[in-house]
Amino acid sequence: MQNPFETEQIHDIVREGLAQVLGSGVDEITADATLVADLGAESLDLVEFRFEMETKLGVALPKSNVLDQLAVALGGSERLYDERGGISELAAEVLRRSAFGYSEEQVHAGMRPYEVAGAATSAHWAAFTHRIFDHLPEVCTECAADKAQIAPSGKAQCAGCGVALEPAGGDEVMADGVRAALEALGHAQPVG
Repeated sequence: MQNPFETEQIHDIVREGLAQVLGSGVDEITADATLVADLGAESLDLVEFRFEMETKLGVALPKSNVLDQLAVALGGSERLYDERGGISELAAEVLRRSAFGYSEEQVHAGMRPYEVAGAATSAHWAAFTHRIFDHLPEVCTECAADKAQIAPSGKAQCAGCGVALEPAGGDEVMADGVRAALEALGHAQPVG
């Protein structure tokens, strides 16, 4: 089924969720404001934000991060970091190609993993959350309809029978994105 959400709709929902969790105004949460440095989010705020988004949208956001998924895809973390603990060019390029949509200015080789996490913005989370809805079932398991719509609850539902639709989980979507990025970059992945 086609994603029923527009990217900007998801970004508005993400901004509202962050404003609620952080106790700030929605207008303060701009697309380029980093969650940690600019908006002052702490780890517990991000856990609460994650819960808010999962509840409101009916999705499972990832429990891992892109670097964790990349280590799994490569069969280890040897190619992820340089001798000083910064991320490798391969890791930076996979992050830039990920559903989060980091730019070269935001993520580059040599950054420490905590700096990568600190570069996250509402726009990054909106882009990833929107991508999750690109992974809805092909057809409804109840009525075999192939169209999705947004329910009054704000969640995705079948346009044919109204049953709630569950997209793929965030970890699965992230792992698929990492594999696609590695393939596009011509990097072999371990078998098994």
